[in-house]
Amino acid sequence: MKKLISVVVFSILISTAFSQYVGSKSLTRTHTGKTFEAGRLDVRSDVNFFTKLADFIGSAPPDFTAANYWLVSSNLVFTYGIVDNIDLTLALRLYQDTHYTNEYNLPDDIFATLKVGSFSFGKRRFFGAGMLNFRIGTGEVHNYPFVEYSSGGLEFGLKGALSYYIDPYLPDRNFSAHLNLGWYDHNDASKFVYDPPKRPDRRQEAGNNAQEFQYALGFIYPVGQVDFMLEASGIKYLVQPDTMVYGREDFTYLTPSIRYKPYRWLSLDLAVDLRISKDVEETSGVSLWTKDLSLPNYASWIAHLGFNFHILAPQGEGNGGFERDRFNRRIDYFNGVMEDRDRLEKVRDELQKLKKQREDAEKELEELKQILDEEGK
Repeated sequence: MKKLISVVVFSILISTAFSQYVGSKSLTRTHTGKTFEAGRLDVRSDVNFFTKLADFIGSAPPDFTAANYWLVSSNLVFTYGIVDNIDLTLALRLYQDTHYTNEYNLPDDIFATLKVGSFSFGKRRFFGAGMLNFRIGTGEVHNYPFVEYSSGGLEFGLKGALSYYIDPYLPDRNFSAHLNLGWYDHNDASKFVYDPPKRPDRRQEAGNNAQEFQYALGFIYPVGQVDFMLEASGIKYLVQPDTMVYGREDFTYLTPSIRYKPYRWLSLDLAVDLRISKDVEETSGVSLWTKDLSLPNYASWIAHLGFNFHILAPQGEGNGGFERDRFNRRIDYFNGVMEDRDRLEKVRDELQKLKKQREDAEKELEELKQILDEEGK
């Protein structure tokens, strides 16, 4: 119990997390088709940030002073396996820069995902899952720049995940690919989506529900204790938000990352989002940071540092995962034996080639000797 409390407190202290959180068996921005086993509890705590020095476009006013604009957000993410094919993820956004006069939301919004998955087919090379996602707008301010749009109401969506594992027996120790496709509704019609603090005279109401198509494609290539990952993710609006919304443009990010797994209960994530979509500004009728300053509409890059803690073992695992650890050690041993066998086979093939080359050389020497003997007669 003391270990659980200390880990959770440590998570809260270092937590500044992904703007787009994900839950069970996930990459940085992409879900896998698997769910947690019954009784498993994991906690994620991450840091993400973006910063840029803002220069004035054109002739700057005499009193203009360049300043750094920061984007920092924080989530504490809990995922629990309810039964073997259903898990629940609850994410608390503890902090979010808003760039308004209130400076930040503390706390920001609450996220929840109910995931039904781990359905295998194709000789267990494929796994599928479906998700029901919610965002509850508990923060003080919404619709702020540089990030994805949030209306401040109850947002919801559906998403599907499909995973392919090249090795059906040891799926997490070999290459895998993961695809996510989803629909999301911001539920913002008739809501005051532009509501700057201390300026009630400038409030503006949305006229329709913004809806978007979400997509993500991720790859994992494990090498020992390190997973190398690459993802592409983004959104395409099916119904574009009103003109006063900052994040009303489509976006796509490319995310290379690594995950270091020194212990069974702890892993470390390092990642960077690189925006590969165009920097287009379609917002109007509100104060714009991008109009006079050299700032992007969406963050051009976002750096991530994350910690993942395995708190509770699945039901039936027992002994703190001793049997699983022993199994993994045996797998490592047999993998080493197989690698040694492959090296020996390569050496044997080389010896066979050398033996054949020697026989060919001896045959040629014998033929030359016969020719010389015939010429000497």
